[in-house]
Amino acid sequence: MRLSIIAQMDNGGYYVIDEQKATPRLANYVNDHILAPEGIQKLIDHLREFRGICQAFDVNEVIAVGTAALRKAKNRDQIIDLVASTTGFMIDVITGSDEALFGVSAVKHTMDLQDAYLIDIGGASTEITLIKNGTIIASHSFGVGAVTAHAVLHANPQAIDQLFLAKDFLFDSPQIELIGIGGTIRNIARIHQAHTHYPLSITHNYTMDHGQVREIVHWLSLLPIQRLRKTEGLSKDRVDLIVPGGQILLSAMTATKTSQLRISGRGLRDGAFYTRVLGEPDGPRFGTTVLESSVINTLRRFSTSENHATHVTKLASLLYQAAISSQILPIGYERVLYASAMLHRIGIQVSYYSYDLHTFYLIFSSSINGLSHKEIVMTAAISSYKSRRRMMQLCQPYQSLFQDGDFLIASQLGTLVRLAESLDRRHEKRIHTFDVTFTGQDFIITLPKTCDAEVEIAAAMAYSPYVKKTFAKNLIIKKA
Repeated sequence: MRLSIIAQMDNGGYYVIDEQKATPRLANYVNDHILAPEGIQKLIDHLREFRGICQAFDVNEVIAVGTAALRKAKNRDQIIDLVASTTGFMIDVITGSDEALFGVSAVKHTMDLQDAYLIDIGGASTEITLIKNGTIIASHSFGVGAVTAHAVLHANPQAIDQLFLAKDFLFDSPQIELIGIGGTIRNIARIHQAHTHYPLSITHNYTMDHGQVREIVHWLSLLPIQRLRKTEGLSKDRVDLIVPGGQILLSAMTATKTSQLRISGRGLRDGAFYTRVLGEPDGPRFGTTVLESSVINTLRRFSTSENHATHVTKLASLLYQAAISSQILPIGYERVLYASAMLHRIGIQVSYYSYDLHTFYLIFSSSINGLSHKEIVMTAAISSYKSRRRMMQLCQPYQSLFQDGDFLIASQLGTLVRLAESLDRRHEKRIHTFDVTFTGQDFIITLPKTCDAEVEIAAAMAYSPYVKKTFAKNLIIKKA
């Protein structure tokens, strides 16, 4: 059981302000499809805890959904009535199909999704969905989850494999990636990150291949319970669930013949929010891509001017395209430059002073969707760029993600963002276009003849030392 409290802003932005987790394991209290009184009481006790947190934040709308354990309970109507009378929460027990749809919605809003299998391993069920071209082709809810898998596997070690073999759609698209949702999969990713000394603590968009998943699950299966409790990355409430849940995941990877698992940090709760609260189950809330939607939401979260950010991004893109045409910079950094230019001032909401440093850390903590982990680090570095030396100091913990030449490119892109910011110094869009010429020694920006932008020119020329250090060229700004 999980509670998410999400604040919605007047400008359309939204963000999580608190979360709470509880582990009643209701599936353990279901006998002959009846949820026992002990399980019902556990449910009510935890929901009362959730109600107290909701009251502390003056929550004005609650969406409560029940999944497999309540679906299977013949006495669910009595449970729903009792919960309503004791806690005030009206539980909507959703179907397995709706549960899968919520998972798909969460992924569509936070990942670039075209062709993939989605797997959501819950406590008492596992949903697998086939997506092609962003559209659901087939879906099924299997009646086994991390809580119930141990008993199922004990009775028949091949039971889960046999369940998956009965569904033909699992064999329709071999080699496409598997996107994993749920605590079991996130914990496997965290354990792998700890094993490999991965520099980030982000699981969303983290990838593992089949062999890495198999190695982690096998290693965990050999550990005694006391050692599992001390395993870095493993939540204490999943000590006895991680191996059965991992075996479900391995069986799914084998059945679908997928070579890569990509972890989603967003799941049922997020899908319920997008679908039930926002009324937008299928796509990015803002703009046309996951990245654009995430960036705009972040701007609104920090009440940063979208007009200025958009104009700076336009100018930065003009500079970058000119650098590509002159073979000064490579292609492939459009997304990083977009996010960096759009978000370069969000740190001001902490303080104007050293806002660039605040920007660096806010980007790390703001869940920018649509970027790889390396791209998130580069975005933070570029948007907060002041010098290559300081950038390397900030990025030192994440150096294992970078290759030779990445820091130079990040420095050059950071310089372009600073120039673009300066060319809109008064936030009045006085400069809309310009020509850029690179010579052996010079970086020349030619503005329209009638352009009234002396303040902007002076601000940009203040960055001529940056241009000299990063491009080895003299900055010249002139009018046609």
